[in-house]
Amino acid sequence: MVKISFELAAVGGKADKADKAHLASEPNADADILLAPAREEQPPCQRHRKGISVGMSGMCYLSMGMVVLLMGLVFASVYIYRYFFLAQLARDNFFHCGMFYEDSLSSKLRMHMELEEDVNIYLEENYERINVPVPQFGGGDPADIIHDFQRGLTAYHDISLDKCYVIELNTTIVLPPRNFWELLMNVKRGTYLPQTYIIQEEMVVTEYVSDKESLGSFIYHLCNGKDTYRLRRRGTPRRITKRAAKHCNAIRHFENTFVVETLICGVV
Repeated sequence: MVKISFELAAVGGKADKADKAHLASEPNADADILLAPAREEQPPCQRHRKGISVGMSGMCYLSMGMVVLLMGLVFASVYIYRYFFLAQLARDNFFHCGMFYEDSLSSKLRMHMELEEDVNIYLEENYERINVPVPQFGGGDPADIIHDFQRGLTAYHDISLDKCYVIELNTTIVLPPRNFWELLMNVKRGTYLPQTYIIQEEMVVTEYVSDKESLGSFIYHLCNGKDTYRLRRRGTPRRITKRAAKHCNAIRHFENTFVVETLICGVV
C-alpha cells in the first residue's frame, strides 16, 4: 500500500508540473482580454482632428450667418435709398410753378397773365421735361416739351394736334438743367418771384421724320406712335408787338426768366 501511495503522489506531482509547464507555454488569455479594448481606443491625434473639424464647422456657420446679416443690411440700405432718398430727390426735381408776364397781344392795356406748367429736371441725364396744361385764358395749345442737352434737340408734342415737332436746341433761350433747377428752387423757396415779359420765336415745318430712334430715347418715348416733323427757325426770337397773320399753332412755355411763345407754322 505504501508503494501505491507513492506512485500516485509522484504521478500527481508530475501532472502538476506538466500543467504548470503547459500554462507557462500558452499565452496569457486574461492579458489578451484586458489589452483588446486598449487597441480599439482612438489615438490622441484622431481626437485632436475631430476637435478641429467641429471648430471648423462652427466657423463655417458663423461665416454664413455674417454673410446673411450683411446681405440683409445691403438690401435694407437699397430699400431706404430707393424709397426715401430717391423719392425726396424726385420731389426736389419736380416743380409745379407759374409765372406772371405782360401779355402785349391780349389787350392794349398790357394785361398781366399767368402761365402754369409742370417741370421735371433730370440732372444726371441732362434733360428737362415740361408739361403745359390747357391755358385758362387761351394764348396757346397744351403741350409736352423735352429739351435734351445730350442730343442738342428740343421736341414739342402738341397735344391738341397729337403731333411731334423736333428742332435743334436753342441754348440762348433754354437754361441748362442745373441753372433751370436753381431758378425754380429759388421760386419754390419764395426768394425769387418772376414777373416778366414774353418773346416770340417762329418755326416752319420742313420734313417728316420716319426714324424716331435717331432722336434719342427721351424724345423717342415722347413721339413714338405720333406723326413727327422737323422744324426750322425763321428769324430770331423777338419781343411780341403783334401776332403774325399766318396759320400757325402757338405753344406758350418758359424755361428761363421770360415766357416764350413758339409759333409752329406750315402745320401738316
